[in-house]
Amino acid sequence: MSRNPNSGRTQLGATALRAFRDEAGGDDEQTLMLDLIADLGHLAVTRRFDFARMIAKAVSVWAYERKHPDGIGASPQVIVSIAGHRPKRAWRGEGGAL
Repeated sequence: MSRNPNSGRTQLGATALRAFRDEAGGDDEQTLMLDLIADLGHLAVTRRFDFARMIAKAVSVWAYERKHPDGIGASPQVIVSIAGHRPKRAWRGEGGAL
């Protein structure tokens, strides 16, 4: 087994995707991943979470973990915006809200 912590993270993602596939059906992994992310967005809205902020944070964490699997280094700045939608605040990775 790989000593890279990202292999365990990959397995967690694969487990979540299998559970989603079992419920939603389909076999194209890329489409399933997109649908899962979109459905999580709907859940976030229902729970009154800022989904764009969460996506920016998740991408920042993902990029950080790819470069520093053992957790040494700074997270990159990520900004997510939706055309025609003005969020109350933008998110810039680890730096926090603008």
